Amino acid sequence: MVAPPLVVWAILSYNWQSAFVITGAMGLLWVGLWLLLYRSPDEHPALSDSERTYIKSGQEKFLAGDGKRPSILSLAQQRNFWGIAIPRFLADPTWGTLTFWLPLYLNQVRHFDLKQIAMFAWMPFLAADLGCLFGPAVTAALQKYLGLTLVNARRSVFTLGAFMMIGIAFAGLVQSPYTAVALISLAGFAHQTLSVTVITMSSDLFKRSEVATVAGMAGTMGNLGLTIFNLAIGSLVLSIGYTPFFVCLGLLDIVGAIVLWSLVREQKTNNA
Repeated sequence: MVAPPLVVWAILSYNWQSAFVITGAMGLLWVGLWLLLYRSPDEHPALSDSERTYIKSGQEKFLAGDGKRPSILSLAQQRNFWGIAIPRFLADPTWGTLTFWLPLYLNQVRHFDLKQIAMFAWMPFLAADLGCLFGPAVTAALQKYLGLTLVNARRSVFTLGAFMMIGIAFAGLVQSPYTAVALISLAGFAHQTLSVTVITMSSDLFKRSEVATVAGMAGTMGNLGLTIFNLAIGSLVLSIGYTPFFVCLGLLDIVGAIVLWSLVREQKTNNA
């Protein structure tokens, strides 16, 4: 959210190289803060014993595992892995489009100058931040008020986000550039609603010793989808424009929701 106006300010005040230096320095600062401040619940000095117990009580005991390092091949043979990896493959191109192509689209198609890009390009990322909060909140509400299991609540929220993503299919068809920005912002909100949901499912479906490997493998699939989509945009945007890609983004997550419901199977708990 901060990057678009910050980058434009750096370019206008100094030069385009400074945009990389400033944003890179901020990234290194964030790493330093993370290393300084982050601690696991077992080690965090600010947690009381009751808080630590409360956190542990919310963790599924049947997912604790035996601590053995998982085999990548054995994980790749499980349908639950593909049930979250394929939706990641289909969903992550949206984030790549927002991150890499939005400024170029606003300039080339909507004829925004650099200052206008700074004024509007941050909006989809603010919407995405709100989506990060919306998805978990709806998941909790579905569990509390409709009695859904955690996995079904997450699948339902992913599906809700997928239907909201349909709006971006019209971003290339509307005449008003501001309506286009609004539809792209809706896509940012929808994408993070479903993205944080499916990313979290690795910890709902796999043992603690497997979660990091599964999340990394699923993330690799997501980046593969992002790479393929970006290569396609780079090759074809001059000949067919952005509109077909917006339509694809609106449809890919629907397919991802179908895969999520078809492949994922809930683990049986030992807490009857």
